Formats: sequence, C-alpha cells, structure tokens
Amino acid sequence: MKELSNLLKGITFAAILLFSSCFPLEPEFVSDFDAVFTEISDPDFDFNNPAINTYYLADTVIVLTDPGTSNTDLEIDLRLVLDRVRSNMNQAGYTEISDSNLAIQADYLVLVSVNRSDNYFSTWWGGWGGWGGWGGWGWGGCCFFPPQVSTSNIRTAAIIVELLDGKALPQQNEVIPEVWYGVGSGLFRGSNTNLTNRTLGAIDQMFVQSPYLTR
Repeated sequence: MKELSNLLKGITFAAILLFSSCFPLEPEFVSDFDAVFTEISDPDFDFNNPAINTYYLADTVIVLTDPGTSNTDLEIDLRLVLDRVRSNMNQAGYTEISDSNLAIQADYLVLVSVNRSDNYFSTWWGGWGGWGGWGGWGWGGCCFFPPQVSTSNIRTAAIIVELLDGKALPQQNEVIPEVWYGVGSGLFRGSNTNLTNRTLGAIDQMFVQSPYLTR
C-alpha cells in the first residue's frame, strides 16, 4: 500500500499543477482532470493461466479518507461502484463466488476502496519592485507591498480496485499478495450524479487498459 499511496500523491500533485496552471486556457469540464492508472503489482504472475476463472468481491468499499478532511455533502453511490466492478469482472469472463464462506476458494479476491483528500496551496502576487524610467516618467511601480497571499483547497478523490491472489492465501492475519491494481483519480467536484458517473467510467477504463485480465 506504500507504493499505492505514493502513486495517489503523484496523481494528486499532477492534478494540482494542471489546475493551477490552466489559466487562461481553462479546461471546460471538471472531468477534464480525471486520470486512470493501472499496474501489474507482481510481474511474475501468470494472468493467462486458464485455471484462473473465479473471484470473490468484498461486499464493503473501504474508505481511506482522513477523518480531518473538510466536510462536504457530496457522496458517491458505493453500491453502484461495487456493481460496476462486478459487471466488469463478469464481462471479463470470471465467475463470482458470492458466498463469503467460500471466499478462500476464489482465484481472485477483489477489494475496492475510495479516498478523498484536501490539497491546500498558496498563491501570492505583489511585492516591492518597479522598473526604470522611460520618456520622462521616471520610476514606475509595478507592484505593491506587502505581497497578497491567498490559500485555496482543491478537493481530490480516488477509486482503487485491487486483485489479490486468492490461491496464494497465506495463514490468517498475514498479507495476501496483490497482483494488479487500478486507480481512478480526479477533482471531487460536481453533483452526486456526476461524481458517481465519473467513478463508474474510471472503473470501466481500468479494465479497458488491462486486456490481459480477460479470459
């Protein structure tokens, strides 16, 4: 999860740079900042193994959001998120094991999590300065003192889908090896419907970018 955390920070930082440098050609829609990243966690894992054909999807979306994150009334419909992951796994040719008592028999254990972050940054303008005189005008001032500083908060969010190797299930309370993960990240802005639709689209894109998952 440490590498995944660093990846989320990188995506968030890129979004902030894009957001803060967009003027005057600003993106037209909030979704223009959305990004999807997928990666194979275990390069030695054989995704083409025909014996891999079942999965168990955890019935709860893990919320990784820091309790100190600013309040917002915006929410993503997590039931639809789980249904979309299930739909993509089924379309990829896998059979779901829905009985939690049989989860240890599944080839893949699928985990879904969400994370929302506050990203504060400051901008300033002004300061003491001027330029040389011209045409008899003498010294002119371009700026003012003291500098003016403003702080803004860009709310970002991410949806994370992980595939764990169920056949490598170790002893209880040990780490299950992860073989693949996908991350969809973007600005946490818009209506509840907009956020949900963008999240579902990110999940679809994860599987489009990972054709090797298809049976």
